[in-house]
Amino acid sequence: GYPGKFYCPRMATMNKPTYAAITSHSPKKPVLVFVSSRRQTRLTALDLIAYAAADERPDQWLHIPEVDLQDVLAKVKDPNLRHTLSFGIGMHHAGLTETDRTLVEELFCNQKI
Repeated sequence: GYPGKFYCPRMATMNKPTYAAITSHSPKKPVLVFVSSRRQTRLTALDLIAYAAADERPDQWLHIPEVDLQDVLAKVKDPNLRHTLSFGIGMHHAGLTETDRTLVEELFCNQKI
């Protein structure tokens, strides 16, 4: 377990080990990271982007040509999802529109993110 009385700080302490595990065990293949809330989904995605940027590899999980990426991003309704997708990180939760969720599913299944 992870120490800490409060939920958000405890979850934040898990993001760096999560990033390390992804880069170590699945650097080229898609990965699912489960968290317990919509808010935590966004925060975890942003932390993973920050860790990747600190490693000077912010787009390491993006496997789609820039021109195609721009077409995809133009279809996305949620601004947070649009931001994370530009780094190859998708989010999937009930607060997204059906079209955004389907788009993330397709990108993940096709190993684009």
